[in-house]
Amino acid sequence: MNAKLFSEAMSQLDSPYIVEALVEHKPKPFRVRWWKFHKIAACIAAVVLMALFSFGTAFAVSAEFRQALTSFLFPAYTEHELSEIDEGHRTGSFDLEDTLFTFLEKFNREQLVDGVTVKKDHGFDYVVLHQENDSASVIVECNPPTDKLLVLMEKQDYKETTGLWQVVAYQIIDYKTANDWIGKQP
Repeated sequence: MNAKLFSEAMSQLDSPYIVEALVEHKPKPFRVRWWKFHKIAACIAAVVLMALFSFGTAFAVSAEFRQALTSFLFPAYTEHELSEIDEGHRTGSFDLEDTLFTFLEKFNREQLVDGVTVKKDHGFDYVVLHQENDSASVIVECNPPTDKLLVLMEKQDYKETTGLWQVVAYQIIDYKTANDWIGKQP
């Protein structure tokens, strides 16, 4: 491009273009508002993680905390707590019913719960709530009739067999709750 062509091109420019080119444009300020929200979210996440770790540690270490949390999340249907049996009540039987009956005899003989005995008129009166491969829940009639006994059983591996049944926990529950559970069975 020579000077003549450049001069002709410049003469064809309108004045609004020239004014616009002369005006100084300021860049928009960079807004960091999103950065504030990220910092707040990170702080909240850190607090939640610390609370979860503290909660998990307390739950694992303290039996009192576990019991309190369990009773809060799953309200008790009775004033009796779930009694766990260390090492389970073993009979050396592969039969669920045999293990249950042996435990119920022990329950009555040793009076594991004051004022409550398992009803045994013509054998024990019980209902299996659920039975899976490795666990079962059974409700047993008691004296007084306002109480029922919930027995939790598990099958433990034993040498090359199907496994031995054992009672791992029991709890006295009220008859209304027990009847509701029985009524919800398929």
